[in-house]
Amino acid sequence: MIGTSHILLLSCLITSTVIAAPAKQEQMVPEVPASAPAGPSAAQLKAMSTARLLRLGQAALTAKIDAPAFATGLEALKIASSRGDRIATRLLAKVIARHEVAIASNGRSKLESRLRYEALRGASSSVLAVAGMYDRGDGVPADTKKAAEWYLWAARVGNRRAMAHVAYAYGTGRGVERNEEAALKWLEDVNAGRSRMTLVEIGWALAAGTEGPADMPAALRFFERAAQISPNVVYKVAMDLERGTNGVQDREAAGHLIRVAAERGDSAAATHLANMLAGSDKLEDQRQAVQWYSLAALDSENAAAGQGLSRLLALRPKSDLVPSIITGLEKAAEAGNREALIGLAQAFSEGTGVEASSERAASLLQQAADAGIPEAKYRLGLMYKSGIGVDMDMDKAIALMSSAQESGFPLAAVALSSMMEPSATSSVSEPEVPKTEGALTEAK
Repeated sequence: MIGTSHILLLSCLITSTVIAAPAKQEQMVPEVPASAPAGPSAAQLKAMSTARLLRLGQAALTAKIDAPAFATGLEALKIASSRGDRIATRLLAKVIARHEVAIASNGRSKLESRLRYEALRGASSSVLAVAGMYDRGDGVPADTKKAAEWYLWAARVGNRRAMAHVAYAYGTGRGVERNEEAALKWLEDVNAGRSRMTLVEIGWALAAGTEGPADMPAALRFFERAAQISPNVVYKVAMDLERGTNGVQDREAAGHLIRVAAERGDSAAATHLANMLAGSDKLEDQRQAVQWYSLAALDSENAAAGQGLSRLLALRPKSDLVPSIITGLEKAAEAGNREALIGLAQAFSEGTGVEASSERAASLLQQAADAGIPEAKYRLGLMYKSGIGVDMDMDKAIALMSSAQESGFPLAAVALSSMMEPSATSSVSEPEVPKTEGALTEAK
């Protein structure tokens, strides 16, 4: 827990100096384009006026951390701050806090004093910068308890970055006593992206035990909370837990999070669950697989889910599963899942769960072929070759099969080879003979 005396001291400081000051004084920093020049040497920087150094320093706020403009801007601000320029010190604090970077080796203790001075005069970014220095041991001895005190100070005056740090401290017990309720409370006013990231960081720290004893049940609670914001991120966490990517492997926890992510609407997680259940001999597992595939296939970009439903239908499932599969394929096709069109076409072609209609099958395959699906082109090409569901047209059949082959569909090359044989191509000029599906069956 944070010491009572420290809290009282900080509370007094906040009351007397912090609350009204930050917004006004931080506006003193001049707005300078992010495209400020970069690349001067240390000697050249030291020879520059403070005003010019400030212009260079402004770029460090927006430049990427590995860009020359960032390094130049950071150095420029340090020089201007060392001259006693308070605007430079406050701007430097913003850069340090935003990018969480360590400052240069020289003059760090003096900078910490200057940042303290600005913090006492209402600059919340300076408070946050000092907190980070204690947190990382940057220029001062690492002290997580002091870091937590400074983070709390900045958070209480509305700094949302500090709120996330405080949430992490309470969630993991870094510098304070662990308190899950307090951690979640501090995240209430933090934006969704940073809140999600903080929840995941807390979860990993608890899972790995990097801030104290490992606690997987608590880690799962934070991961589950993150899933409310972004289920796809939690599905990635589950995959890391399953593979041990981050040094922690727990397949049971991974399975739990996969289900959580799927229930929250992540289509990849739902497909993962369906794949695990689809191979089971138990009817209930297969029914759940259909449900998860159907949910995932509503994502028009999830080809695997559409393929999964189609594959289940092709495996001749038990009759009471067929209506659910057909319904799933129809809804997926309406949602724009192109792979579902192929499974639905197969159903109409064979009369599985629907009234057989080769014309309807051809129409569905045409939609999928127009969308660029190689398998649809292959299947439709066969229909044009045989005249089933469409008028026989060898030119169209060859064109579709050639396109399927170019797209890498493995069966297209063999089919195309047979179409290009003299006996196949010459049949185009022969008198057209009306054919029906019944006649084709008898001929076979």
